[in-house]
Amino acid sequence: MTAVGRPSMVRTLRRRILVVVAVAGVVLAIASVLGVRLITLRTAETHVRVTAQTVTTWPRVGQDGLVIDDAQLRAANVGSTVVALLDAEGDLVAASADTATPFEDLARVAGSLSGEETARAEIAGRSVMFARVDLPPGTAYDDGATTPVATALVGVGMEAADRLVTALALAALAVLAVVLVLAGVVVTLVVSRTTRSLTVLVDRVERSDLAALAVSPAGEFGETESVARAIERLDGRRDATERRLRTFVADASHELRTPLTKIQGWAQLHFQRPDDAETTERAFGSVSEESERMRVLVDRLAQLARSEATSPVRDRVDLLEACRAAVEDAALLAPDAAVALVADGPVAVDGDPHALAQLVRNLVGNALRHAGADASITLDVHRAGDVAVLVVDDDGVGMPPDLRDHAFERFVTGDRTAGSGLGLAIVEAIVIAHGGDVTLESEPGAGTRVTVRLPSAASG
Repeated sequence: MTAVGRPSMVRTLRRRILVVVAVAGVVLAIASVLGVRLITLRTAETHVRVTAQTVTTWPRVGQDGLVIDDAQLRAANVGSTVVALLDAEGDLVAASADTATPFEDLARVAGSLSGEETARAEIAGRSVMFARVDLPPGTAYDDGATTPVATALVGVGMEAADRLVTALALAALAVLAVVLVLAGVVVTLVVSRTTRSLTVLVDRVERSDLAALAVSPAGEFGETESVARAIERLDGRRDATERRLRTFVADASHELRTPLTKIQGWAQLHFQRPDDAETTERAFGSVSEESERMRVLVDRLAQLARSEATSPVRDRVDLLEACRAAVEDAALLAPDAAVALVADGPVAVDGDPHALAQLVRNLVGNALRHAGADASITLDVHRAGDVAVLVVDDDGVGMPPDLRDHAFERFVTGDRTAGSGLGLAIVEAIVIAHGGDVTLESEPGAGTRVTVRLPSAASG
């Protein structure tokens, strides 16, 4: 990240946070306004229904039956209330006095209502909530002449409710503006401080200054401290990997340098004495021997590289059969060696059959090579719960502590003439690739025991 890009990061983060706050504020404001509007509508509907029910109590007993007189209708003309009386055909008979509402508009609204419905209509520039209600049978309107009426149309003005909703909307906008301003100030302070930690963290990573990276200001916040510690751990693993790689390259170079030097020396000696048959024979014999040694070493290195990768092959493998094959090979290669196999029955694991066979061969070969001529070797394979266990035990010469503690490292061997020092390293790589673990116990003069534990195959 460049110096020019860092202020952009601050602005971008601040803008995104403010957009989130703004969207949340707008949604909250719209929800509040809609909620209040819905409440006012429900309140107006309830109000107009109650008022309409009140109109049904107006008829009084007169000489010719129930009568609503003109005085009652004039008394209803208060505030924003509108009352109209209709006959059985739905024609308008009378409306509250001094109303500015045209009779045809009231008749239109009355014709659109039925039962207990309510309707909001714009009448003469006013917003009115209407309800229609049935009057008691036999009711008449008396304004000097008696006219039968059947229903009443009652309306309540919505101007006050509309003003309340408008005022709330304006208040919500004002509050939203204030919140955005305050949020902008707070977000700027917090984001600037946070991004300062990120900027310091980036600068130090770019300079490879990773020592105590989680110390303030790079680790001022918990989040940036976690990132800084993760980078420290990653750098530690990278350093360890580089050290192992350098060690591996140095060891491999050292192992190859000796046979190459001998091949070069014998070749030069041959060219110096081209007519000496004995020298030529010894030279070619040594070249062949050292070439074979390099081939074995390169093959072992290739095996190690393949073993360290997780094997994609997951076949059902009987570990007992792999041990039995290794014991038969040992009987052919070392007929005088005492190699025994102990097992209760098949022990199945999921894995690469070739790699697991190589694992067993390496362990048996290592024991044959280093335990001593009179040592006996025992292979014990069994299950322990969900774990397949392979133990290769010998009663040979054992290992000194300095060699035992590094037995699984590359090119570690007590006798360079007896091996390349890669056998146990390959064993460990195969075991790890199959999700298991391997341990080694050994004491000088008391033999060596190698224990391999692998997840046993799932039943089925």
